[in-house]
Amino acid sequence: MVLLTGTALTLVAGPVWAQAHRETAQAAPRHAFNVPAGPLASVLPLFGQQSGRQVTANTDTIRGLSSPGVQGNLTVEEALQRLLAGTGATYSVGAGAVISVQRIGPTTSNAMQLDPVQVQGNTVPPQAEIGNLLPAYAGGDVARGGRVGVLGNRDYMDTPFSTTTYTEKFIKDVQARSVIDVLVDDPSVRAVYGQSADDDRMYIRGFSLGSQDMAFNGLYGVSGLLSMPMAGIERVEVFRGPSAMLSGMAPRGAVGGTINFVPKRAPDDGISQATALYASNANFGGHIDVGRRFGPDKELGIRGNAYYTGGPTVSNYQADQLINLTLGVDYRSPQSRLDFDLGYFQRTLSGGQPGVLLRAGLAVPPAPNTTANFYQPWEFQTTSVGYGDLRLEYDFVDNLTGFIKAGGNNQNVAALWAYPTIQSNSGDTAATPNKIVSWYQNASFEAGARGRLQTGEVKHEAVVSGSYLVNWTGTLARNAPSAVTSNIYAPIVQPAPNLTGFAQGAPMTSQTVLGGIGLIDSISAFGDKLQLIAGVRLQQIQVSNWNALTGLPTPGYTQSAVTPTVSLVVRPWKHLSFYGNYIQALEQGPTAAAGLANAGTTFAPFTSTQFEAGAKLDLGDFGATLSFFQITKPSSYVNAATNSLVVQGQQVNSGIEFTMFGEPIKGFRPVGGFLAMSPVLTSTLNGTNNGHYAPGVPQFQANLGLDWDTPWVKGMTVGGRLIYTGQAFLDPANLQSVPAWTRVDLSAKYVFERTDGKPIAIRGQVTNVGNNNYWMAVPGYLTQGAPRTFMLSLTADF
Repeated sequence: MVLLTGTALTLVAGPVWAQAHRETAQAAPRHAFNVPAGPLASVLPLFGQQSGRQVTANTDTIRGLSSPGVQGNLTVEEALQRLLAGTGATYSVGAGAVISVQRIGPTTSNAMQLDPVQVQGNTVPPQAEIGNLLPAYAGGDVARGGRVGVLGNRDYMDTPFSTTTYTEKFIKDVQARSVIDVLVDDPSVRAVYGQSADDDRMYIRGFSLGSQDMAFNGLYGVSGLLSMPMAGIERVEVFRGPSAMLSGMAPRGAVGGTINFVPKRAPDDGISQATALYASNANFGGHIDVGRRFGPDKELGIRGNAYYTGGPTVSNYQADQLINLTLGVDYRSPQSRLDFDLGYFQRTLSGGQPGVLLRAGLAVPPAPNTTANFYQPWEFQTTSVGYGDLRLEYDFVDNLTGFIKAGGNNQNVAALWAYPTIQSNSGDTAATPNKIVSWYQNASFEAGARGRLQTGEVKHEAVVSGSYLVNWTGTLARNAPSAVTSNIYAPIVQPAPNLTGFAQGAPMTSQTVLGGIGLIDSISAFGDKLQLIAGVRLQQIQVSNWNALTGLPTPGYTQSAVTPTVSLVVRPWKHLSFYGNYIQALEQGPTAAAGLANAGTTFAPFTSTQFEAGAKLDLGDFGATLSFFQITKPSSYVNAATNSLVVQGQQVNSGIEFTMFGEPIKGFRPVGGFLAMSPVLTSTLNGTNNGHYAPGVPQFQANLGLDWDTPWVKGMTVGGRLIYTGQAFLDPANLQSVPAWTRVDLSAKYVFERTDGKPIAIRGQVTNVGNNNYWMAVPGYLTQGAPRTFMLSLTADF
């Protein structure tokens, strides 16, 4: 804490020196550079970001060259000379101050502009978050890094956590309609629903994550409660493990990891793109993406997206319709940056398949045909969400930036579901229809300052921030007077229940307020070969509840907790780094229900803890992370002997995780990895289930996605993926076993140019090529794997 406070005080004093330095600067301005050592093709885009200059290079001729990096407040020329020292490359400056980098000796003229290119004249300091995305890694599917909570954007080699950032290119190539589609090659992630359910819930490292625990531009309370369409999303950032210290408390906890959505911004050269979409059986749609930049330095950017799909799916009497509109605006001046986003989507799903329960004592039956929909055609869910956010950054001096964020959403859900329970080994089911109307509103805020300071060989990056999130919820539900019956192998269509007179609106039933303040310091020494990150956050939770029928208050609570974190990166060589971390997640503590001896008693917030150690590899064209982790999450249960809610017991997930990405051979791009995990229950009621595997968590899962640019047809790419998920159990007694399953997908892409030079891209893929029937395990219930689905898109630039 002394070190953290000292850093903060020094940052306050720093502006005086920095302002004086700026006033006496000569004509050549100085910039704060922090470009780590690495392959030249990777460090040049970072240099372009931090210098505000456009950089071009022939990626073929500089392949294999390595740079020592550059740090400090330097002119562009000084920094460039240090960056290229000993690399075997030189540079020249052309019209418009464009920097061209070439290998010393014979070169070709096939120069390519490196991505991203920052707006000339408006330099973005390295501690800034807006307009400071890290460049794509070799192959373009994954970025070099992403947002690490309040620390901002960091290269993955300098991040003491397991992270992956999927790019816009990858999102397009997999024809993603939801975040589940984007994460199809991620070995640490498993979707809860394999078929349409209008719900993006997933498991990361064996713990549940809902869309409400996913951030938008680093802010909770903006993304949709159940799902988030991809039309306006540029990147999807995956953070594995707890993150309460770095990102604040997620609304529902986010124990195994979380997701951050990065919205699209207008590129410097603009974009005008139209896409036609098709998915079997007759689901058609289109997507329009238009963006422009304005001003002498292209300081103002506007980008809009309009997306629609609708029609029958592969499953019997199932239809899915989605409308998604987004607008992103950003403005960059020499000392400040402002951006905001507005979005709206509405999705209507009829004949959805949200999951099936299994009666106690029954073995898991074989999965039915993937296209046989054993739900009722009158079941539906309609979700409408409006959302937005606003961010402002101001550079007080070169090394100190203040930031303010605000955002929120308003969403409404109307649904009629009948969750079936399998009653017999022959697949008979019974379900009670349930109609639900609900609404959710969120308002979220964050403010703070991020500063950098270098004293000799030691660098500090300190952040102080405060966050505030309030959620209002209204829910009203009503059961039908009688159950409906069917069979998973021979579905029976039943008449819709009569629920006339059901209220169209719901009263407010809960209010949750999450507030916190944190301080974190990242200390680097020995040329960034040693990096220590430490911090602490005070988090407060306030929950109020009301009865939906009477309007009377029911038990709520106010609790607080302190979450520390400490992590370390050791990078002895530029291609290899080792890391370790200790970090926690916070969840709302449970409240004893009415009828229990301790009814109304509220327990302190649950604190889940992770210990992790690992290694990261960066060969310039191939990157990988190997991690060993253990996450311990507390649990609660009702003790029948005392008729009381007891906080006791744990789920301990210990695992080995491997992820990889890049283009190790030109034109050959693998993405994937594996997760081997031991999810064990401890301290269970009377010790009955001690040592058993946690329900719904496989012991092994692996993903391998491959794309190959064929040499015989220019512009043709073929690919596919293999997904394997091991055995899991439905119940804590481990009596109901869910078999392992494997899925194979195939894909192809062909890109060619029209006579005017504009590209046209045709993409096609088939998921579940073998049309395999399989169950997916979730604690307490089953969901059905996705059927074979054909997808086709045609994208044209204008």
